[in-house]
This record gives sequence, structure tokens and C-alpha cells, in this order.
Amino acid sequence: MVLILVGFFAAAFTSSSSSRLQQLYSRNPRLVSYGGRRQARTAMSSRKKRKFGENGVDEESSSQLGAFDNTGIPSIRLHAVANKQGDKRDDVEIPLLGLGTYKFKKDAGEASRAVLGALSVGIRHIDTAFVYGGEKTEIEIGNALSSAECTVPRSELFLTTKQWRAYHGYNATLKCLNLSLKRLQTDYIDLYLIHWPGPAYNTMARSKDVMEQSPDGPFCYAKDGHGKNNIKALRADTWRAMEDAVFEGKCCAIGVSNFTIRHLEALRETARIWPPAINQVELHPYNPQTELVAYCRKHGIVVEAYASLGGQDSGKKTWKALGGPLSQRAQVVDIAKKYNKSPSQVLLRWATDQGHVVIPKSTNPKHMKENVEA
Repeated sequence: MVLILVGFFAAAFTSSSSSRLQQLYSRNPRLVSYGGRRQARTAMSSRKKRKFGENGVDEESSSQLGAFDNTGIPSIRLHAVANKQGDKRDDVEIPLLGLGTYKFKKDAGEASRAVLGALSVGIRHIDTAFVYGGEKTEIEIGNALSSAECTVPRSELFLTTKQWRAYHGYNATLKCLNLSLKRLQTDYIDLYLIHWPGPAYNTMARSKDVMEQSPDGPFCYAKDGHGKNNIKALRADTWRAMEDAVFEGKCCAIGVSNFTIRHLEALRETARIWPPAINQVELHPYNPQTELVAYCRKHGIVVEAYASLGGQDSGKKTWKALGGPLSQRAQVVDIAKKYNKSPSQVLLRWATDQGHVVIPKSTNPKHMKENVEA
């Protein structure tokens, strides 16, 4: 999403962020290159001993790092339950690295080619959403995974998709999920997320001035039933539908995306499955989301970073105010040169070193391989 609070984000990339980048490389120059189960576990066990809080929640990382199947890419165990009684599952693990599929060209075959390319370099985690590509991306992914070119069995894949906010509410959410299952040509989703906590809007032509002047803010454009006084209950109904989908075996784990602490606390009031497995948010050195990350760690919510390279929708004015794209910042470029890595690899490692899942988008298998080697 477009970066806001420009001054805040610019200040976020201070010497401390640069120092963290330096430390992660000096501590392990090989970068845990994900060459196999033993290498991954050895590298992870060499890190300092974690501090655990109440109920065994890791206060620093909120997750357990392992290795996912035979790919050698480390994974993080997610909070998941097996039934209405709340019996926990310990077999739901998300690979630390996935393929993002936001903004692939619709009807151009990009999503299908990207998925097959990702599988060829060992990536097994695919992240998508109901609304991506004008609601075409899920279809392309489903076609790719069911094609003869795909030799990876479903059991070795980790599929994430997201419920769209136009489908907030109990019955609408189940309809949205069933459509995604049909498009992806699968019987279950590994991780199902609420895409946005906010309302569906009745127009795409929303005026910033109008929203700023309205006492209802952006809710002045909310469609019927999605008003400021309704949205909290709608989110609760959405979550209840997702919980029932877990109990029915249609989802292995459920989570949220773009949720603030306020949204999470509101959800907690009525949730039967708590905490959410994931909170997927924009996160990078310009926007480290320090307070939100601390909250998620405390409650055992894994943080998944999108726009890891620094603001996927930002324009030239934003970049100028911030001092340039992250990949061009001197601190990042210098570290990349020092350790013979690309700036993108440095920025991905900034996130994964902190235990965050990353889902960089790419259509180039060479770049995908670099991501694996970050």
C-alpha cells in the first residue's frame, strides 16, 4: 500500500536499522543459505537462546523455526486448532519464503508461469487473494498447479489466499472461500486470511478531501451494511465463518491481513480461535511496524511481510521524500557489496532474520533463486 507518514518512515531507517543489517551478516555471513534440513536447523540453533513468556510464547520471535519438507527452506509453526474443543495442531508450518502474486497481469499467463517457475527453484509457498488480477489470479494458479507441468504433490504445497472485504459477513465469507477453493482446484486452503479489516466501498472514485472532511472518514463511501457502526460485528461474523471452515477441514489455519492492534483486540473479544495464525502487513526498514510486531510476538501471531523491498505502490514523490527506494539506499547497497549479495537479498534477510515470513513477487526464476539464497 502507498506509504504514509513519510517523515516517520524516513526516520525509521536510522543507524539502528543499518546496524541490524550489518549484524545479521556478520553473525552468519553464509546467510543460512537454506541448503537442507541439517544446515537450516544448525544455523537456527546457533542463534541466541530465546526468551519465552507466559504459555510458552516466544517474546522475541513468536515462532518456531524448522525446515519445510525437503526444500531446505526454513518454516515457522503456525497456531492452528483441530476441532471446536480447541485441540492444537502441531503440523501446520508455513515456509519462511513464499511467492507473492499481487499485481500480475490478468489474462496474460504471468501468474501461471511464475508459480511453475517458483516450484522449479524449490519454493512451495504461494500467496494470493480472491481479488488479485481482477479475480483471475487464483484461476491461473489453480490451472498451473493442476497442469502436467506441475510435479509437486498438493501435500507439499502451502497455499494462502484471502477473503475480500466485499464478502464480509458469515454467509458471504463462506461463499468467497468456496469460490477460491473452486478456482484454485483444491479441497482445502493451508492459510486463509481476512484481506482487509475495513468496509467494502460503493465506488472506486473516493475523494481524499471528502473523506477528510466527513465525520465518518472513509466510511462515508462504505456500501450499505458496512458502516462504521456495523463493521466490527461484520468482522466478527467473518471470523466465525472462517473458524467453522477450519472445523470443516476447508482451512488448516486462519489469520488476518492489514490489521492494527485495535482491530486485533476487537477480534479477540468474540474469537473462538485465538490468536490468528498470521498478520500479513507491509513491513520493511522504512515501515518496521515496531509496536504492532511487539504485540504480535506477545500473542503468538506470526508476522508476514509484504512489500519487503520497500513500498510496492509508492510514487516518485514518496521515494524522493524518503531519500530514494530502499534498494538504492547507501546502507543497503554497501552491505550488499560487502557480502556479495543483491540489495533485494539484504532487505529480505532483514525481515526473515527477525522471524518474519516474506512473499516477494517475481516472474523471473533467476530472481526467485536469489530470493531462496537470501
